[in-house]
Amino acid sequence: MLQLRPYQEFSMAGLREGFAAGHRAQMLYLPTGGGKTEIAISMLNAAAEKDNRAAMIVDRRVLCDQTSERLLKYNIDHGVLMAGHYRFRPDRKIQICSAQTLEKRGSFPGLKLLIIDEAHNMRKSIIEFIKNQPQVKVVGLSASPFTKGLGDIYTNVVSRSTTRDLVDNGMLSPLRVFLAKEID
Repeated sequence: MLQLRPYQEFSMAGLREGFAAGHRAQMLYLPTGGGKTEIAISMLNAAAEKDNRAAMIVDRRVLCDQTSERLLKYNIDHGVLMAGHYRFRPDRKIQICSAQTLEKRGSFPGLKLLIIDEAHNMRKSIIEFIKNQPQVKVVGLSASPFTKGLGDIYTNVVSRSTTRDLVDNGMLSPLRVFLAKEID
């Protein structure tokens, strides 16, 4: 069973507050290794439990497979919308999609929640999808949400934990920097 850590729950609370305040598209900013995927899985599962359709968009086949495996780890039923995938089950409430598949489909009937992995890699088709689907709540995930133009899509940024916080609390290993010597 999926159990979020306190800082992840705190991040989820920030997203709920943002939706309640009227922000339809929000960015979740959390350091690499902070568990953005676990938060996304929790949100997807919560939507499905309310009988809503939810999807997570990832950019590559390997990420579709990895995310699907994580859902299986928690025994969460889902489908994968990607050409030739063994878990192609478009009737499931939760879908993991490659960005390329969503581009080709152009629509996603009945979708209530859309989560976009690595949202700082702005794909024109995904931006258009967000703009043309005002009924869909959107959460972009990123450890580096600094791409020009993100503010045109996401109206709220939730950042409830820093790398320093996670290191200090034993959730991440301290950063070690390796530097090559300059050639003399």
